[in-house]
Amino acid sequence: MKRYLLIVIACVFARTLAAQTPDTSDASATISVTPQAISTNGTVNVSGLAYPQPGGRISLTVTSPSGAATTVDLTPNASGRYTSTFSKTSAEGEYRVSVQAGAKGAPARSTFTVRGYLVDIDEDVADNKAFLEATASFVDAVKKGVDNMPDSPARAGMEEKLASLETETARLPGQSAKLAQALANVKQMMTAHSDAAPALQPFFDHLAHLDERAKVDRKDIDRQIAESEKSLAACDAIDHATQALKAVPQMIKIAQRPFDFALAFFTSMAASVAPPGAEGPIAAGGALAAGLPKAAGKPTESLAENEIELGSESEIAERLVDRIPESVRSMPGYKFVVAESKTFLPSIVDGLGERNGSLHLFNQVTNLAGDIAAYANDQLFAHYCEKFEGPFTATMEAHFYSKPQPDGSTPEWWSYTTTIAGKMVLRYPKSAAGKAVALSGQIEGGATRFTYKEDVFNSDLYGKMVKGGKVYVIDVPPPATDNARGGMVNSLTSPTAFFIPVTGQFADGAISLTLGDARTDFNPTYTKAHTVYGVAAPSTLMLPVYGHFSLPYKDAHWIVYSAMDFKKGAPHLTVSSGAHAMKVDRTFDTRHSGPQNLGHYTMHLTLCNPGCSK
Repeated sequence: MKRYLLIVIACVFARTLAAQTPDTSDASATISVTPQAISTNGTVNVSGLAYPQPGGRISLTVTSPSGAATTVDLTPNASGRYTSTFSKTSAEGEYRVSVQAGAKGAPARSTFTVRGYLVDIDEDVADNKAFLEATASFVDAVKKGVDNMPDSPARAGMEEKLASLETETARLPGQSAKLAQALANVKQMMTAHSDAAPALQPFFDHLAHLDERAKVDRKDIDRQIAESEKSLAACDAIDHATQALKAVPQMIKIAQRPFDFALAFFTSMAASVAPPGAEGPIAAGGALAAGLPKAAGKPTESLAENEIELGSESEIAERLVDRIPESVRSMPGYKFVVAESKTFLPSIVDGLGERNGSLHLFNQVTNLAGDIAAYANDQLFAHYCEKFEGPFTATMEAHFYSKPQPDGSTPEWWSYTTTIAGKMVLRYPKSAAGKAVALSGQIEGGATRFTYKEDVFNSDLYGKMVKGGKVYVIDVPPPATDNARGGMVNSLTSPTAFFIPVTGQFADGAISLTLGDARTDFNPTYTKAHTVYGVAAPSTLMLPVYGHFSLPYKDAHWIVYSAMDFKKGAPHLTVSSGAHAMKVDRTFDTRHSGPQNLGHYTMHLTLCNPGCSK
């Protein structure tokens, strides 16, 4: 019956908007398994979307490498979200996971891998060392920009500051040896007491997760640095180099995670058996605990994948220790880990802590890189270059309609909106002369809002198919998590960050623009709307049939291109000149229509030279 249902849906969608039809082979639910790799006896989290009809059956099945299957029934909440954990992972190998909504629904599938992490600790440390070594590429990027500058006091000051940064960053890779020393204690505990595995399992799982995150972040950083170095213009080189310096603290933050985590985890383990109100260096609030890194602010939201609140690695470590069940705490292995933690914790604090250890050096490099970035922006760039810079917001409102019905109506079956925000930067050298000045720069930022509405089962469209029955749907747009600041740092963490190069001319009191191809843009896997549904009708023999489909959003490049109406040619921005500043203030309102669809785009842009006041 579901096959018949999907065929009908496919035919109708094909007649409406072939370029945007939902994938009718989508499973009846969505699935996300995190982490993708864990150690033996670890735990994975399974989450996703499925229609939560009362009495509806959502089945989660995990098949081990041996072929043994475990099935549990899940109950989605009112928003259609479900979550579960699985911890029967004693065997190494690949585990297959499937979630099925209803007896006839197509299952959603995923996998995860289980392996021993003792031998991988050395690999994790090596990866951490390589990440710290990569900071040199950022210093090199800055040097290349500075080397292209003429002699001046600003350049000399920059070179002097870069020499200090180079000296400090050269010390960073050596800090991984201190992390290795801390983790050597873990190996020793596992060798001496095999029962310690359940107590240490959360440590292994999260350390491996941090390593995987760092590998992904490293690829993004390398790619963006390579793109930044393609610019040959001096002003672009300085500005991109400044952005590279701003990314050094982010790299340090990424590399610092396992240090923070190891220190906090074993501090928490050592203090876990201290009675309430106990005093001393290991107890809560004691001298060792006081040296732990603190979160930037109080966490206010939860991660959908694993339900651990956002915060510092110290907070995550504390929660992992708190969640160790009483059954494990009563084991001799747990008591052994606590006792050993108390023994070697002082040496870990000395090696990693903020006062004299690795964290002190990390903070020192972070502060130094920030100071040099500010100097490069305020002194070096200001000495040679000028720029127009300012904020923008843009929206896209899309509507899709069915073909005309016998009564002349054209029901709307799909609509969505996207809001993006960020800044535009246009640079030019101070030495530029003549009637026309060449500009180069970028539009960067992120998505701040998504909405989604569909009416796939409108009676005018599918009334005959569901006549005499009922249809239940839940529409879910992608969450908007971007702070719209743009830049290299933000693009590491946001699936909706974008960076679009632009060039142009400033002549006769106006700026004309040309839009380049996006260097980064929305992650198409993330920016999809999801609909989960249940149908019970005569055409399904009144048996509930559950399904799911997804629909895509246009990316930021499309929104900017359409809002500024580049299809009609290069947009012109009128520049008003005052006694002390030049300014652009422009609003676009554009509509584009096609066969059975309509796009409405708006954009407001402000540019100032010097920069717009906040």
